[in-house]
Amino acid sequence: MDRTSLIKGHLEMCVLSILSKKKSYGYEIMKELETHNLKLKGVGSIYPILTKLKDQEWVNTYREMTESGKVRVYYKINEKGKRFLEKKIVEWLELQNDIKSLLETNQKGE
Repeated sequence: MDRTSLIKGHLEMCVLSILSKKKSYGYEIMKELETHNLKLKGVGSIYPILTKLKDQEWVNTYREMTESGKVRVYYKINEKGKRFLEKKIVEWLELQNDIKSLLETNQKGE
């Protein structure tokens, strides 16, 4: 199993975490994930995640003109998204502790 399969269920949390720090657009979000070794299969892989975040009303979007004259869609986490992110972080930390406990028990031979 590759890392992409392992992180797939957690990408929404990761993207919201990035957006909790600053507004961003798809390609920039994908590059930020890559700096943390969370690589997606391709540039287009980020957009279904962003669409889901928007559909769930966890992010707001707006368009902004770049210096080169292109229109770019920006994503910004909203209050509902912040509450969801906080909940997902707590769940992730609990799961991480449970798995760590299980693995430590296995290593001790208990």
